[in-house]
Amino acid sequence: MSVLAFVFIFASLLLHSLWHFLCKSSGKSSAAFFALFSSTLFCTVLPFALISGITPEVSGKVWVYAFFGAFSGVLCDIGLVSAYRYADISLVYPMARALPVFFTLVVTTAFGWGKPLGAAAVAGMLTIFSGCVCMALTNGPQGTLRQKMRHIRNGLAGILIAAAGTTGYTVVDSFGIREITAAFPDCSKLLVAGTYSCIREFCALILLWSCVLFCHCRKMERGVLRKLAVTPHPYLAGVFAAMAYWLILVAMNYVTNVSFVQAFRQLSLPLSALLGFIFLKEKVTPFRWIALLLIMTGLMLCIL
Repeated sequence: MSVLAFVFIFASLLLHSLWHFLCKSSGKSSAAFFALFSSTLFCTVLPFALISGITPEVSGKVWVYAFFGAFSGVLCDIGLVSAYRYADISLVYPMARALPVFFTLVVTTAFGWGKPLGAAAVAGMLTIFSGCVCMALTNGPQGTLRQKMRHIRNGLAGILIAAAGTTGYTVVDSFGIREITAAFPDCSKLLVAGTYSCIREFCALILLWSCVLFCHCRKMERGVLRKLAVTPHPYLAGVFAAMAYWLILVAMNYVTNVSFVQAFRQLSLPLSALLGFIFLKEKVTPFRWIALLLIMTGLMLCIL
């Protein structure tokens, strides 16, 4: 994994944390939120597609990858809607970040996708996974481990769906971005990544607005779209998410196995904990220090 890929991922995770916070703080985690979010994301990356001028020449194969990447992304959004309804962001976010590290490692290893991972990298990713789970257990309501596990169980279905979706779009989009980059070698990687993201998000917004229409027909989420449309949360989240994933797509060009991308995205957890400790004066318990140490140890093993 190159230094350039690390820089792109590090910048991305800052933006990624922000849009998750906006989603939860809106108080309206719903299909309507993600439809507005996706539309804003599409508008944000559309200039890349227009400037690149390659969109009309993109192959059907790239569109297929983009569609399945979008479908997986929508699956992730549905999982987050469910998880955020029943559990806190301090619990959902670490768990939804932990599981894709393990899932992506299993999938890429099972199918032989990407350069085979060394023992240190595998050990590092499993250590990161353990640290993320420990981080989740330090959050949520105070009480015994059994009480914490009960709290996790409330949002577990949504967390698993979100994790499966994240794994799906990470793997599929790694193929999609390589396909479109190889087809247009003379075009800037930044513009190519933006174009792929635009195509992918076009598919996603169609799927999400279909979900909104379904909810409307079933008389679900009444009035939610109207209320969200006049708040800044979904629009700001869309801009942050657009730039965050654009950077991830660019980073995918500089790694030998997409599992590295998934692993290094977990830097958002120690970073957010550090910011909370410095600026919000949050208490860092010994168990949380252990969780942070596991994550950083795992990252170091991946670097080795």
